[in-house]
Amino acid sequence: MNRPQQSRSTQRRRNGNQKSGNRQPKTDIWREADPLPPLEPITVSRDATALLRSLGEPPMNGALEAGYTFGAVVERGAGIAAALALSADLLAAPLD
Repeated sequence: MNRPQQSRSTQRRRNGNQKSGNRQPKTDIWREADPLPPLEPITVSRDATALLRSLGEPPMNGALEAGYTFGAVVERGAGIAAALALSADLLAAPLD
């Protein structure tokens, strides 16, 4: 009997999978990892919201309040990052 027609995309997909020249070599995911680079001291920013403010006000209703909220979140994140750096003894000396 007649075989149902396959769509062209299915035919292309099957033909593409049969090409052996396009296969990438397999990677051993359980190999020994390269050593990590030495840790560098982390400096604390004097103004954590500088980049955020350089973008201008958010294009939305209540932009002023949203800007304050975004700034508070960024400052909180910077504080937590500084605390983690201090706990790992990676905090750089202040530049004053």
